[in-house]
Amino acid sequence: MSYADNMRTLSGINCGLQSFVSYLDARNNGIDPRIATTQFAGNIFNGLARNEVAYEMQRFGNPVGNMINLYAGYGNPVSNTIGTLGLMSACTPWMFFNSPCCYGGYGMGYGMGMMPYYGMYGMGWGMGGFCC
Repeated sequence: MSYADNMRTLSGINCGLQSFVSYLDARNNGIDPRIATTQFAGNIFNGLARNEVAYEMQRFGNPVGNMINLYAGYGNPVSNTIGTLGLMSACTPWMFFNSPCCYGGYGMGYGMGMMPYYGMYGMGWGMGGFCC
């Protein structure tokens, strides 16, 4: 397994455990079981979606997605908001001098004018199909 696969697996486990702890906390505080279960499912789905974005970023050599998930955490609305907004901000075509960081460019030796039509300092066409 690659480093990106290991990080996705461990982050998925972390997401599940933190979401389960939040579910137990909600149940102990008297939240209705249907509401607690819905919140649990939302936390799991949000965390797994964030892990997939971070996985794609890490697969191409950009560790920022994993760092955001590490610091944001999982399993509650605040963590979900911070993590999702952080990943939406980090996964833009303008990060790393206009290099598309989600699907290529950064870790494969293509950044900073290495590709045809990439232009000076990473401006121009990128591997992700962004035209800046």
